[in-house]
Amino acid sequence: MLRKYGWLIIFVLLMFLLDVLIVQLLEFVTLESARCRNMDSVNPLKLVECPPFE
Repeated sequence: MLRKYGWLIIFVLLMFLLDVLIVQLLEFVTLESARCRNMDSVNPLKLVECPPFE
């Protein structure tokens, strides 16, 4: 069974790794400055400028 479906397992793992790589690359490209999530707002997915840490 491993011989029969081994290629499928390898294909799924490679697709998962490729997906992770693409997501990380997109996050890196779209990061123009330090952005934070505003958890107090109505939409916490919206990114805002980070306050400076003291």
